[in-house]
Amino acid sequence: MSSLVKIDRYYSHKPQPLRNVPVFTPSIIAVTAGVKHLQWQGQSLRFNRLNWLLAAENQPLTFINEPAQDKFQSVQISFKSLPSSALLKQISTADKELLQPPSIEVNDNLKFAWSQLIAMADLPLSTAAQQYYLDGFYQQLHEVGALSQLFADELFSLRQKVSRYLSTDPANHHSIESTSAQFAMSPATFMRHLSKENASFREILAEVRMLNAISIMQSVNFRKEQPLSQLELAFRCGYQSESRFSQRFKAQFGVSLKQYQQTIAC
Repeated sequence: MSSLVKIDRYYSHKPQPLRNVPVFTPSIIAVTAGVKHLQWQGQSLRFNRLNWLLAAENQPLTFINEPAQDKFQSVQISFKSLPSSALLKQISTADKELLQPPSIEVNDNLKFAWSQLIAMADLPLSTAAQQYYLDGFYQQLHEVGALSQLFADELFSLRQKVSRYLSTDPANHHSIESTSAQFAMSPATFMRHLSKENASFREILAEVRMLNAISIMQSVNFRKEQPLSQLELAFRCGYQSESRFSQRFKAQFGVSLKQYQQTIAC
């Protein structure tokens, strides 16, 4: 059964500065230990256990994860399904256009709805049942005026759909021809539609693979397994060249692969 949410957990024991971290799907990040310092509109926003970061699509994040007592932890929920049409209709145009800091204070109702989504991700629920729980969470967000900050549009963009498709197997040899066929488009039409969204296939594929690299390193660390070599990691992310993979990682996030690995190594 396909899950309507994706749960990612992140850890570091040293300050972890990252820039231009792409967001392909509307997400919420909850810091459970330490502090996340986010650069936003010339400001520095602080996130801890008392507030959540609302990460909308196409808003790359630049931040520093700051451990407290040698520990930083966060949980990210990415939403693969839109709110119900009834909820979407309640989001006014005025709310969508209002530029607000991407932060929401956590209350007991939100905590409860959040815990339900975390538990749901581990259960083989039907799509209809998952949507039921998801809409309950969306309703809580709407009641505190935060839903419109995650869902500015009533449809997922082509960029989101492509990134979601590529994310199922980042290491595969994806081409424009094979990917455009998945969306019933010619390569030229496919590239033209992506261009309208200020995106390109190669850019999306590279970003998906870089995020996959972070996910793999975090998962290996969480399971307390032997860290992968840079070459092994490159292969798992679809790169045959270790140097090219390392260069792309640093160009994307502003830190070298080795520097990032040192922030999570125990």
